[in-house]
Amino acid sequence: MKTKSKNVTMNNPDEKRQGMKVRTVVTGHDAKGRAVFARDENVEGMPIPGLGEIAFLWNANEPATYPNAGNNPAAPGIFPPVGGVRFLVGTYLPNGVVAPAPTPEMHLEDGDEPGGANDGFHRTDTTDFGIVISGNLAVQLDDGAEEVLSPGDVLIENGTRHRFRVVGDVPAVMASFLIGAQRR
Repeated sequence: MKTKSKNVTMNNPDEKRQGMKVRTVVTGHDAKGRAVFARDENVEGMPIPGLGEIAFLWNANEPATYPNAGNNPAAPGIFPPVGGVRFLVGTYLPNGVVAPAPTPEMHLEDGDEPGGANDGFHRTDTTDFGIVISGNLAVQLDDGAEEVLSPGDVLIENGTRHRFRVVGDVPAVMASFLIGAQRR
């Protein structure tokens, strides 16, 4: 399914809205417990200054129970608690490091804040599974080690301190599944 970019500006005039829409088909159960298609809809991306756009496809703060109607629990926040999940698609813009405003779930160290010496570095109490769909995305660890991910490459991020940057001059798109974890 093709969509056209709306190029609506966000808070930073250098960042353009990509107009991302992700078709989402969801199954569920009817009153007799039979499988049904519960939803077939386009989920629009939400602009995130310092990042690009994120389309939140499924947000749950606790494990699912079945049978259910297939309704998205629509739990708030980007990062899930223990037992919670998030499934999202992000479009990351080629403006240097990907550095959204910190959220309470992001663990930052001195200099990790926006504009700091380590802008964009963070860690969360999640295991993140990501697959790059388009563009190239570098993931950098706190010791300076870096790997560039290309379309089809998978990242499994285990609660480590890291940051992303887009490699090249086109946005990178990555689908990610986040699972809430415990930090000792």
